[in-house]
Parts: sequence; C-alpha cells; structure tokens
Amino acid sequence: MDKKQVPLAPVHDRLTSYMEEKSMRKTPERYEILRVAELANGIFTIDGLMQLMKEHGKFQVSRATIFNTMELFCDAGLVIKHPLATAAHYEMRTDTNPKAYIICRQCNTITKVSTSTAKLALQSLHVRYFAIEDKLLYMHGICRKCQAKNRQEARKNKLKK
Repeated sequence: MDKKQVPLAPVHDRLTSYMEEKSMRKTPERYEILRVAELANGIFTIDGLMQLMKEHGKFQVSRATIFNTMELFCDAGLVIKHPLATAAHYEMRTDTNPKAYIICRQCNTITKVSTSTAKLALQSLHVRYFAIEDKLLYMHGICRKCQAKNRQEARKNKLKK
C-alpha cells in the first residue's frame, strides 16, 4: 500500500459517513479530490489543488467542482478553510492541535509557526459560553525577505535624491 494512502482511510470513511448522513451522492470525483488534497501536505489554494489534480488526479474536474467540493469538505470537518485576504486557503484537518501561522502582507507567504509558545497559549485558551472548534492564530506582518527588499529599495531611492 502506498504511504500516502494510509492516513487517508479514516478521512475517506468520515467523508462517506457524512455524505450518507446528508443523503449526498458519493461520486468518484469527490474521493479523488480528497486524495489529491491529502497530497498537498499543508496549506493550498483552489488553483494549487487544480494544478495537483492535473498532475496527480485520475479525473479532469472543473474549478467549480473543486470549489464546491472543498466547501463540502469544510462542512464535513475534513478541511480547515483559512479566511485570508488574498484568497481562501485550505488545509487538511489532520489533528486537533492548535495551529499558528505568520502571513506576509507584502508577498502573501503563509508559514506555519512551530514554536511551542504560540501553541501553548492557544492550548490554554478557553472562552466562557463558547465551544471552540479550531484553535488557529494568524499573525500578519512583513517577512524577512520582503524587509530586505524594502531596505534595498529605500537605499536606492535615497541614492537617487
């Protein structure tokens, strides 16, 4: 069995259960999109998933099909939708651990933070009279690469004056 298929089995079963519960059709395209989304291994966009479908998918599916299927996966609790300014980003829900991300406002790069400090703060977060389903933290700023680019441009502009 392929290593990529092993963790997919429980997700596959959860999708099947959800669709049966909602009396939805269990199409091969939905399962294929799920399989390919699992290959994304991190945060991805609809465009990125379309590219992966072209490279690794068994079916040609439309952008609308992928978009609607991702909404289905979100409703089923299989995927997290990150509501970011540039475009919706998705991530397979592999565990319930808190997650923290840094997002560059200039180049829109999204990086998962692996520091235990952010995770520890989110882990201990409780809000009275509110059932938290996902503990996600987004920090916006300027990445190191863009900071260096901005400094370089500022120096060039200073020399022109």
